[in-house]
Amino acid sequence: MPHLLPVTPNLAWRTCAWGLVVICLAGALLLAINHPVSPLACLVLLCLWCCISVWQRNAWLWVLPACLPWMNFSPWTGWVVFEEFDILMLATLASAYGRIAWFGAHNNKLLLSAFVKGALLVLLASGAVALWRGVQDADRFDLDWFSGYGDALNSWRVAKSLLYATLCVPLLQTTSNTELVRRQMLFAVGVLSGLAVVVLSVVWERAAFAGVFDFSVHYRTVALFWEMHVGGAALDVYLALTAPFVIWALATARKRIVWLLAATLAVLVVYACLTTFSRGVYLAVGLPVAVLALWLCWKQDALVPTDKRPGWRARGDLVLLLVLALEVLAVLMGGSFMAERLGRTEQDLVSRMVHWRNGVGLLEGPIDWLLGKGLGRLPANYAAQVPAGEFSGTVRWQQVDTEGKEGRRKDGYVVLSGPRSTPAIAGAYALTQRVQAPLAGHHRVKIRVRVQVSTRMELYLCERHLLYDRSCLAAWGTVRPAVTPDGWQTLTMVLRGEDFDPDPWFGARLKLFSVAVSDVGGVVEVDKLQLLSPNGTDLLTNGDFAQDTAHWLGVAQSYFDPWHLDNLALEVLVERGLVGLLALVALLVYAFGQLLWGRARGQPLAPYLAAGLFAVLLVGLVSSVMDVPRVAFLFYLILFWSLLPVKFCNGSMVDCGACGQGS
Repeated sequence: MPHLLPVTPNLAWRTCAWGLVVICLAGALLLAINHPVSPLACLVLLCLWCCISVWQRNAWLWVLPACLPWMNFSPWTGWVVFEEFDILMLATLASAYGRIAWFGAHNNKLLLSAFVKGALLVLLASGAVALWRGVQDADRFDLDWFSGYGDALNSWRVAKSLLYATLCVPLLQTTSNTELVRRQMLFAVGVLSGLAVVVLSVVWERAAFAGVFDFSVHYRTVALFWEMHVGGAALDVYLALTAPFVIWALATARKRIVWLLAATLAVLVVYACLTTFSRGVYLAVGLPVAVLALWLCWKQDALVPTDKRPGWRARGDLVLLLVLALEVLAVLMGGSFMAERLGRTEQDLVSRMVHWRNGVGLLEGPIDWLLGKGLGRLPANYAAQVPAGEFSGTVRWQQVDTEGKEGRRKDGYVVLSGPRSTPAIAGAYALTQRVQAPLAGHHRVKIRVRVQVSTRMELYLCERHLLYDRSCLAAWGTVRPAVTPDGWQTLTMVLRGEDFDPDPWFGARLKLFSVAVSDVGGVVEVDKLQLLSPNGTDLLTNGDFAQDTAHWLGVAQSYFDPWHLDNLALEVLVERGLVGLLALVALLVYAFGQLLWGRARGQPLAPYLAAGLFAVLLVGLVSSVMDVPRVAFLFYLILFWSLLPVKFCNGSMVDCGACGQGS
């Protein structure tokens, strides 16, 4: 078959491939070397993964979606703009393009229609312009590894998902029906692997902090999406995007054990969706999955008569439906939390519409409407311009130069601030660190601080996964200006409260130390923090802030308005403008057309890709999507794969570039 023979890429393609290899590999190495916790481990795993992905060129289709939901350790590293998934992603791209540049490629042309190429080019151009405008909109540009949502590097944090997914487009192309089926199956299994990790983490989280079957406690699961330290809907969007793949697993299962595993995953996914207590998730997952399941049942009835199906499948499907129905009833009827949320639907909608108007109101002129405020600039602009829409607190590292025996060295302290003008959100933002603390005994905090005016502070040591406290030791106090020449003083506070409960058999509960300013307009400078255990051991890492804010992460509670606009279309409009929004809409409309009626409908995953995209659009009616890089990358990847056409040539399905005959 001559069309399956490798085609040597031309010089320009080879040169571009080598350039991408150098850039991506350099980026991955730079991130690994500067990892705040384990740079050596990152380097070793980086080299190992590069070798594996060069050897097995399709391995990334399973590894990326399988690792995507958990490969972020922000609570331990303190990174916000960067994450471990960046290292994996850059290493994958470097290996894939290195293989292309060295061994050649089957096809060095993008198998996309002229319309798709044009829309994709406009989307990329609008993203590049929005990235530039975002950096320009920031007050200053610092290459700080621990930049936050108000800094210029936040623009890169939002931009990278589109760039990563675009660079994956040439890697998605296949040369035959067999290869397409194999690669999409790998991808689907990877998605299911990652989804299994998520739902198991949800069960653990509920068991450890809320109770598996307690549906009255005000607790909404976040799984392993640490980006939700400032709220948002990362878990909601991920579940909406991946739930249709569970239907694929059930529909394609041919053995009892495989079907049983898929059915178990389905039960756990429904549990995870229900315990988000998100009305948007209920709609976004329930409607597309129901439509997909009915369509598959109708298609199966047309192809395979009922009397010729295995009896265990029919009985199993019926039992599964009954279990899922009972599960839904147990959550909705077995507790008061969801009833309370449903009762606030109208009130929440009114407040959300006000929030949307405030967000769109940030667009000040024709240029803003056309090109947007800039990627990643929604939080800073919303907090600065919307009345009563300020951040509930901020954390800023201040660098100082000190003289020591070893000579001049860099040092620093952090500046903690409370809200600008709203007392109701004072204390709702804290600087936090994960700690390994004993269950019993008196804990003390020694803190070296400086204030200009008397300011109240709150210190906690809590059993907390991310947003909700289970039990806490606490200390409150007012810090008054010191009479020392430099204004610094050292205080000792005792954390009071009941001892923590013994850890459950399935693992230790995570504990979190936090410090917050609880005065409006309050500002506290902290030079050193020590959390002393009953035996006097300091439980904190980088408590003197000599390594910037490594190991520390700012976490918000109960108030998240400045960080998210809670609508997919509006967040794209505000940050990327009408040009970016229209390009994205055009690609989505084209993708649905191709998956349902066009040349992409021959893809094995076509109906499931369509259901996932539809689910994201539904959850995007009330949630932000693009501000979570990992989830946004998966959304873009599925969208771009949906744009690749498939043709039937001589009765077999192949990619358009692999056959010259039409369908």
